[in-house]
Amino acid sequence: MRKILRGLVVLFLLFFVSPSFVRADETSETTGGSTETPQQVLEIAPRAISGGSGKANDPYLVSTITDLKSALGQSIPSGETALYIKLTGDILYSYSDRTISINKNTVLDGDGHYILYSGTNYDGDHFITGANNLAITFKNIKYGNVTYPNSNWYGILHVVNTNTNFVVENIDYNIQKGGQPFYANTNVNTLTFKGKNNFKAGTSNGGYDGEFAQGFTSINFAEDSQTTIYHDAYNELAFLYAGGSQTVTVGKNAIVDITTNKPYLSYDGNFTLKVLEKGQFKYKAISGNNSSTTSKAVLFKALGTITMEFAKDAIGRFTTEKDGFSGESPTINATSPNYILFDSPSGKSALNGATLKFSRKDTDGYAYPIKYFSSGFKELSPNVTGNKNVVASDISNGESVVYARAPKITGMSADPMVGTDLSQIRVQINQWTPENLVNISKVSYKLGTKRLYSGTDITAAAAQTSITNAFPSQGLWAQKDIWATNNIATDSIYQFENLSAQTYYLYTKLEGACVPGYTLSSLWIEQIVEVPSYIEVTLPDVLEFRTPKAGEIVKEQHLTNYSAINHGNVPVNLALKTLTIKSNSSPVVSLVSNCQGKKQVHLKLVAEHPSGNDNRILDPLLAGTITGQPIALTPYWDNDREATLYLKGEHSVSVLDGGPHQINYNLAFSISQAS
Repeated sequence: MRKILRGLVVLFLLFFVSPSFVRADETSETTGGSTETPQQVLEIAPRAISGGSGKANDPYLVSTITDLKSALGQSIPSGETALYIKLTGDILYSYSDRTISINKNTVLDGDGHYILYSGTNYDGDHFITGANNLAITFKNIKYGNVTYPNSNWYGILHVVNTNTNFVVENIDYNIQKGGQPFYANTNVNTLTFKGKNNFKAGTSNGGYDGEFAQGFTSINFAEDSQTTIYHDAYNELAFLYAGGSQTVTVGKNAIVDITTNKPYLSYDGNFTLKVLEKGQFKYKAISGNNSSTTSKAVLFKALGTITMEFAKDAIGRFTTEKDGFSGESPTINATSPNYILFDSPSGKSALNGATLKFSRKDTDGYAYPIKYFSSGFKELSPNVTGNKNVVASDISNGESVVYARAPKITGMSADPMVGTDLSQIRVQINQWTPENLVNISKVSYKLGTKRLYSGTDITAAAAQTSITNAFPSQGLWAQKDIWATNNIATDSIYQFENLSAQTYYLYTKLEGACVPGYTLSSLWIEQIVEVPSYIEVTLPDVLEFRTPKAGEIVKEQHLTNYSAINHGNVPVNLALKTLTIKSNSSPVVSLVSNCQGKKQVHLKLVAEHPSGNDNRILDPLLAGTITGQPIALTPYWDNDREATLYLKGEHSVSVLDGGPHQINYNLAFSISQAS
């Protein structure tokens, strides 16, 4: 077979944008009858320490409370900025050991050992600061075990001075009575969490406890730290109490997970929560086993304002198993967070008086919808672009509401491919955010022969709706939904087949469960794809027939079936242009338009389509230029992509004229794309 091939080069376009205080906040009653011993700071006379020199690379080694007291009484070694102490065994101390002063910069490394309290009085100071402007670190220490499960109301270190930076790192705290880990008398102090910490306070045997942390101006959860807090305590009403303004900062990649029975997140003063890049702050309000009130209310604040700031990729989740959130309404400044979720798994409304004051601060090109659940998932706003207040009635008293960054397709390929019996666009999502989008995800494609929306802004709500609701009469050529169950990049591959050469408009959307309980979808994105023309037609090398005697020439006399076949993606016209007589053709036989004498041949070319439509007869075939209607062939995927070719007519060559006679003619065709 002879192939006639013509290819066109096309351009592929791709479009894709304060005062001091001694007690806590609301109540001051304890659940027992013991009386607090008046505060007394013990002066510890230094004694020789058998192990170490108190330096960072050679800490004092202690294994008893007596050794620890003595080590704390040593001076900071020359060349060091702090006194370093390491435990070599568990430390057990009694009520008589209380009021142990730390009056210099100190690093106490428990090396995985316990500091345990054996007493039954829970109001007195155990460890206490003895000077201003100190940097104190407790790390790798465990508090509370089965035998000694209790501690004291004033925390693992009672901060009674100002400008103290108290750092805790890798602390495991599991206390029943006296379960308030942190207590400061003044509000000009900083509490910092590093490493991996776990705090559990309060059981059915709890008491003599209060807030989780009291009196710190700043509470910082350091970069990459992980802190889990379960605080089910009897006394006081708030999880945090400052006595003034307070800022809680969750560092980059830090995770804070809080569960508490307290009605208030924070009690007094202006409260600011800052969650930095990729940080997570999770807060869960429960009824618990211990409570100073039977109220089911959950309030962000009792007094003062509350401001929340969520940075890039940050997560905030506020869950209530009691009533919906009420109290002071939070201003929520959002700068490209992952999501901020308020929910109530109890089936009650997530909001009960509080107004969520969202304020979008970024222009990152992502959509940030507000969605909610109330007898099904619904959308309050498809994309917040400025300020948006949300109250319970806005979400039909729904069980949850979320401000979230919708998924976004950030890398997309749409490649046209043409060839023999091939004309397609291969589509694939290559990149997306969030990168950890959980399976199962849904990929939706729509292919149009014209733009499926009006206007110039595809991100506009009207444009997105128009694409979603497009019909074939509006230019929709094909659509496909794919479920990505393994990997979005590989599962999203799809080919739109049998495409005519023209401009196409591809629309793609990605849906996934990137927020607990919610499925969010990206905006439709648009790509313009040009499928180039491809022309390839195969013709038979010969049209050969044999006739033994004068008379009619018919199809059945041909030696085989002959066809012209279109393998391209455009309709073509096959035009017979010329006929020439070859040199080996019998000279005694004449090619004529009508047989009227001997030794003459009248030929016509017939082209028949499978459908029987648009057949052609080129008559007569004479030497020289030939005019007539071309043979039409449709693209390769259509039935009339081919036409059967044969010769018919009559001849007047008889056996009496000698022979056999052979006639050979050359037919020249032109192939062009049909308009």
